[in-house]
Amino acid sequence: MLRLALVLLLLLLNVSCGGGSARAPVSPLSPQAALGARIFEDRTLSGSGRMSCATCHDPAFSHGPPNAQPVQVGGAFEQLFGLRAAPSIRYLERQPPFDAVRLRGGLMLDGRADTLAAQALLPLFGARELDAGDAETVARKVHQGVYASEFKAVYGESDAATTVQQIAEALQAFQLEDPRFHPYDSKYDAVLAGHERLSAAEARGLQAFEDPKRGNCASCHTSRPGADGKPPLFTDFGYAAVGVARNAAIPANANPQSFDLGLCQRPELAARTELCGLFRTPSLRNIARRPVYFHNGKMTSLAQVLDFYASRDSESARWYPAEKFDDLPAAYRSNVIPLAPGLSAQDLHDVACFLATLNDGYARGRPPVEACR
Repeated sequence: MLRLALVLLLLLLNVSCGGGSARAPVSPLSPQAALGARIFEDRTLSGSGRMSCATCHDPAFSHGPPNAQPVQVGGAFEQLFGLRAAPSIRYLERQPPFDAVRLRGGLMLDGRADTLAAQALLPLFGARELDAGDAETVARKVHQGVYASEFKAVYGESDAATTVQQIAEALQAFQLEDPRFHPYDSKYDAVLAGHERLSAAEARGLQAFEDPKRGNCASCHTSRPGADGKPPLFTDFGYAAVGVARNAAIPANANPQSFDLGLCQRPELAARTELCGLFRTPSLRNIARRPVYFHNGKMTSLAQVLDFYASRDSESARWYPAEKFDDLPAAYRSNVIPLAPGLSAQDLHDVACFLATLNDGYARGRPPVEACR
């Protein structure tokens, strides 16, 4: 475990100095998307006047949080803690709408938004996030703000409700057009294109990642191009309950009766108790750069995450102080998927090396850290 943690520290230092994660767009944006870029950075829309979309989704941090807090602080007075870890919003452009039958698709950790436009409005009006107030307040700020003329040039005159929808559409256009949200320029992308080769350790890591008898990671985090030839997103768009331990660092968890139930917390799915504890399978792109992991930010290193998957069921006492799957009510703990202990210490090391090849901004010809050669 110590060796794995050291490898991951070296990997983090190596990928962090590579640059490119926050580079400027390489192609002109449409007027609508350029407007979305202004809105994305606009702190005045928040109730506090101090938060924007970029506060929790910083381009310099793979459009994820810039700190290692398990949940972010928001609200009109910046005194309310969130309930879930802030995710990266990269590589969402191919996410399908939510399908309640097949249990796949949708945005947010519980799939409750079907489009990037719909997703954008949830944090904008979320009481624990930007808490922007009502539509009239937001519309007034936009129409009187620094980019009011740009907004009018794109959309013309509009009432408050329409203005809010136009804000969402502009943010969606920005995320779809700006290549920083989906650059596909990792080392693994270069390998798939035939321009690079994995090192011995990285190649072994990919084998363990895909092997059903070892990691079996690719069963949920697809690692090969699809029939359309597009690069893999490292998610099957599905949902799973992995039973991560309760995070006492989340203020809401001070109440022992407070549980984040994931999918079945959505009102329209509340009767489907088999969905309790399930959360959306995230992309693993830029996974080595994450400051916290899982829906509750319980873990703070990729080494912990890999060790958890390898030993959760065989050494559960290491992960749970009292009861296994303690972040779910006992009635729903059978929803958690089993994890066979198939990864050796060498496999864990090699998988970590492979996962580092999924970071954006790879410089062609750059050697891996010595531990991953």
